[in-house]
Amino acid sequence: MQLDQKIQILERALQREKAARKAAENILEEKSTELYNLSEELRKSKNSLEDLLNRKTSELEGVFENIIDAYVVMELSGDVIKMNQAAIDLLGYNVSLEPINLVKLVKREYLDYTFETFKELITHGKFNNYKAVIITKNGEEKTVQINASVIYDSNENPIAAQGIARDITEDMRLRKLMEEQKQQLDIIFKNSPIGVSLSKSLESGLIMVNQAMCDMLGYTKEEFMNVQVQDLTHPDDIEESKILRQKMFKGEIDRFNIEKRYITKNKEIVWAKTSVTGVKDSKGITDLMVATVEDITEQKEANTKLKESENRMATLIMNLETGILLEDETRHISLTNQKFCDMFNIPVPPEVLIGTDCSNAAEESKHHFQKPEQFVEGITQLLENKQTVLAEELHLKDGRILERSYIPIYSEGVYKGHLWSYDDVTIPKRYKESLRAQKEKYSNIIANMNLGLIEVDNNDKILMANHSFCDISGYSEEELKGKVASQLLLHEEQENIVLSKNSDRGKGLSDSYELKVRVKSGEIRNWLVSGAPNYDVNGNVIGSIGIHLDITDRKKLEEKQVELLKSLESQNEKLNDYAHVVSHDLKSPLRNISALLSWTREDFAHKLGPESVTNIDLMQNKVEKMDHLIESILKYSSIGSTTTIAENVDTHEVVEEILSMIFIPKNIKVVIKNKLPVIKADATGIQQLFQNLISNAVNYIDKTEGLVEIDVEEKNKEYIFSIKDNGCGIPKEYHEKIFKIFSSASTHQKSTGIGLSIVRKIIDLNNGKIWLESETGIGTTFYFSLNKTA
Repeated sequence: MQLDQKIQILERALQREKAARKAAENILEEKSTELYNLSEELRKSKNSLEDLLNRKTSELEGVFENIIDAYVVMELSGDVIKMNQAAIDLLGYNVSLEPINLVKLVKREYLDYTFETFKELITHGKFNNYKAVIITKNGEEKTVQINASVIYDSNENPIAAQGIARDITEDMRLRKLMEEQKQQLDIIFKNSPIGVSLSKSLESGLIMVNQAMCDMLGYTKEEFMNVQVQDLTHPDDIEESKILRQKMFKGEIDRFNIEKRYITKNKEIVWAKTSVTGVKDSKGITDLMVATVEDITEQKEANTKLKESENRMATLIMNLETGILLEDETRHISLTNQKFCDMFNIPVPPEVLIGTDCSNAAEESKHHFQKPEQFVEGITQLLENKQTVLAEELHLKDGRILERSYIPIYSEGVYKGHLWSYDDVTIPKRYKESLRAQKEKYSNIIANMNLGLIEVDNNDKILMANHSFCDISGYSEEELKGKVASQLLLHEEQENIVLSKNSDRGKGLSDSYELKVRVKSGEIRNWLVSGAPNYDVNGNVIGSIGIHLDITDRKKLEEKQVELLKSLESQNEKLNDYAHVVSHDLKSPLRNISALLSWTREDFAHKLGPESVTNIDLMQNKVEKMDHLIESILKYSSIGSTTTIAENVDTHEVVEEILSMIFIPKNIKVVIKNKLPVIKADATGIQQLFQNLISNAVNYIDKTEGLVEIDVEEKNKEYIFSIKDNGCGIPKEYHEKIFKIFSSASTHQKSTGIGLSIVRKIIDLNNGKIWLESETGIGTTFYFSLNKTA
């Protein structure tokens, strides 16, 4: 579409928008007038009703003095026995001429209610302002308000009832009319798409708002009661709005219109067209203001955006990297930009060229081109034919290459000028030549790389395959092209995988996966495939590209590895069983030896010398140590050989139970400094861990007064436990060795060199750490960490 056409379309759209806005303003003004008239009618009806109520009240005050209202006396049975002239006039009946009963007077629908009320009258002695609907003698229906009381005899017994009835039929009619008018007004008020508010003074809040007003500004109706108009108005618009409101309350104006900004409850800005009409009281003084508020934020934003768009378009054209020249039908310049001036070395700003005659411009600028005469002839033909020509290539003498486009502009079929655009494509042209060379280079690389590469379309048809893919598939490139890759190569078990991956490519997803394929020789091979979607220049998925690596040999190695792991597990299980058998077979003779030594000592102690008894005791200790060593080896080999169950373990309870089981000499005191936590771990392993460390601490104390302190420190994800003793200490060179099996820093008779190895193994299985601080002769502190959760 020509630029001039676009501008005219925008102008017509703007005119239509202005007309629509004017029509909306007229409708809004009519609605405001209707609302004002309804308000006046409601106010007059209200005043009439108040005057009538005042007059009736005055009449009621004189009833008891003059009894000018209907006065009726009836027996407790409901028979009327006396009435005044006003009652005769009201009811049309005369008790002196015909009998009258309450049933005859009251409308049928009100009989039950009337009799219940009559019973209450007799019980309580009187009632006031009771309303009833009666039927007069001529069949007319009237609404009356009754004040009644019971007549008592000298003994205070009720003998009759008396009542004064006032005709309020007209009052009820007026009230019903007012209710109907109020309902109509409420319907308009509540359902209006335009915000409506009612305010009384400059200082007070809004006394009434409709839902549209609440929706627009975000306040509830209750909140509006405490919000003044100036609180809702943008600071820059407060003064003008305040002046207009003051003039209205002074009676200087009856109405005004203003476009201003409102501040919503959540501090957003809303542009609104506000029409305010004053409502005057009976004295002609404005005491209320009715305002209609129409949200025009979108309209304001649209106008602003249109203006911004025009500015952006002008700025865009002025700063385009394309040379622009817009000529009218007489070939005078309407618009040009700096790029055009720079292209043709024009030494003046573009705005200076506006209005310049370009009739002879071709002749004046032909010296820039390699073929000057052809350039002039081409412009002449374009102007004569008036047909669009795009990207016509022109070669300049300085080596530049320009693409020129000619676009004639028509408005309603009338020629209005034309647009010339010039693009310097020198660099892109050279870039394309370089790109062509690069493409040939990388095509050779792809063709000869060691990874198999194919390109397929959206139907999985092969478009290209390199040499490596031909090698791993066994097919030549000619045999592959045009074939459906999945049908040609896919193993029957892999159909669902490929369908899924093709779907992912259509969604733009890339990934890697393994496939079983059947190559040309019929052999089943395993490939690792890395696939990615292939896009055209418009970003549409036109297929996919896959890189393939034959991993058949690696898969065979992985299968062997699995077999080796299974074999290793089986061997470990057999070794574990063997350890239990050996442990049992070794411990049985040791127990026999221990028993024999004990019997020998008991039976022959008096015959043996002290040295022999000592030797027997030494042998007994060695047997016990051997038994303890076998037991420790069995525990060490069992750790991690079975599946452990993580559960909540109360370490405080575990430690207390250990302290109650192990032997602690009287000279040693064990203290738990803080409450130990509950952790998630294998209960048996934690029990072994604490028992070994606490037993070691007790066994290696060489002081007269021994002390073992157990403590914990909480970190973000773990607990740091510590077991401190004042024993003999461990030399620094043994700090790492002691955690290795059969390594010990002392020659203590109970030391097997396995206890701390068991501790290290349990902590490793729980992903913790263990370390120590020790000083020879002073004591040792073992620290270890355990996670809060398994």
